[in-house]
This record gives sequence, structure tokens and C-alpha cells, in this order.
Amino acid sequence: MSAEKYFSILKTDHKFVELSREELTEILSFCEVETYKKGEDIIREGEQGDKLYIIVEGEVGVSKIISNQVVFFITTLKTGEVFGEMAIISDYPRSANAFAKTDTTLLYLSKDAFKKIKSDNQMLFGKLSFILSKVLAERLYKIEERIKNILKATLTQEII
Repeated sequence: MSAEKYFSILKTDHKFVELSREELTEILSFCEVETYKKGEDIIREGEQGDKLYIIVEGEVGVSKIISNQVVFFITTLKTGEVFGEMAIISDYPRSANAFAKTDTTLLYLSKDAFKKIKSDNQMLFGKLSFILSKVLAERLYKIEERIKNILKATLTQEII
């Protein structure tokens, strides 16, 4: 897949539409490509990470280990979606597993590249940080909704 194809995929995603062509091109210049076959692990919960991923082709499943015998499937991410963002903005270990649900092509931005953008282009760093804050806010909202639904179901069961 060409750089122009990556550009066109990201430019049509709602998270990146406010970036100019030059800004998006600069971000892409810091990215590398990784490919995964269906079923391959991308991220393992508990490991240290240093990459943020952007899906450019395929689907990624996200799961959380609950116990030795229980793995909870969280969601499926698709083209244009970002994951692994906490690894480049914090030192926390990976909070979930990510695996290729289909053959998948990813762009990744390393923690070092993120720091380089911060030192070289603070305006772009601010815009990229804002994009990541929106991603995190959206995830937090979805988690809160799931918790609310779980609590409702639990309370309803206890009342019956």
C-alpha cells in the first residue's frame, strides 16, 4: 500500500479531518508499517508498549484477561481506528490484548517519534494530542455506558 493510500484512508476518518495535508503527511513520515496475519497477537496485556497503532486495513479484536480461564472480548476495531495510545503518552503497561481478526496492515507511531514531533513541531504535537484525547474520551464514555448497563442488569436480577 502506498503513502498516498495511507493518506487517503486517514484523511477521510473523522479524527484526522481537521489536519491539513502537510500535517497529516508529517505524521505519516514518522510512521512505520506492520502487517499481521489473521489470529496473530499485536499487543499482549501487561507488557510494556512503545507504539500507537492506526489500522489501515483489516480488523483488530481487543480483549481483556479476567482470570486464567476467562477472557472478555471488548470490541472490534476497523480501518482508521487508533489503539495502543496509552503506551506513547504514559508508562503504564498494556491494558488489554489486541489481535488480528483478519489479515491486517497497521501504521505505528513510536513513543520516540511522538517525542520528536513534540520537540520539532509543537503545534502538530498539540493537534495530535487533542486527537488522542478525543479517542480516550470516546473510550471512557463507552466504558461508562457498559458499566451502567452491567449495573442495571445486576440490579434488575437482584430485584427479581
